Amino acid sequence: MLKKKARALVLFSGGLDSMIAVKLLQVQNIEVEAICFVSNFFNSKKAEEGAKNLKIKLHIVNISKEMLKLVKNPPNGHGKYYNPCIDCHGLMVRKAGKFIEKNKKFDFLASGEVLGQRPFSQNKKSLKKVIDISGYEILRPLSAMLLLETEIEKKGLVKREELANISGRNRSVQF
Repeated sequence: MLKKKARALVLFSGGLDSMIAVKLLQVQNIEVEAICFVSNFFNSKKAEEGAKNLKIKLHIVNISKEMLKLVKNPPNGHGKYYNPCIDCHGLMVRKAGKFIEKNKKFDFLASGEVLGQRPFSQNKKSLKKVIDISGYEILRPLSAMLLLETEIEKKGLVKREELANISGRNRSVQF
């Protein structure tokens, strides 16, 4: 019996990290589509260009109202311990998770987040907080080897040993 080809939805900005996350999954023969969120603070131009270059389908979702509400009154505060980025990431992961539930064609959610790239919002505690806020598990292919193994990996949807161990702000590994 043939194993079903895994399908991933990747949170996608069109930046280097999200593009590499897509490629790490594609190399494993995983079918990838992308989702980009637009708001008052960011648009989809770079994501559209990146998706075209990678030849992947891009879903664009406007979250302006929810994002504005979060920025005005972030449940995790304005940066003392957590910053609005954590709440915003949680919102995007939750929206992407609901998109997966609605479309029922994806096996898992992934992003191009890099452990330690942003000290307040991309440390281990904050990445876990995003999962807690959103209610959805997310694979972070660029830093997976530095994080706890996900159910996605345990189920064999991806090969953990072929994921990366990138951390911090240095971009040399990505380049």
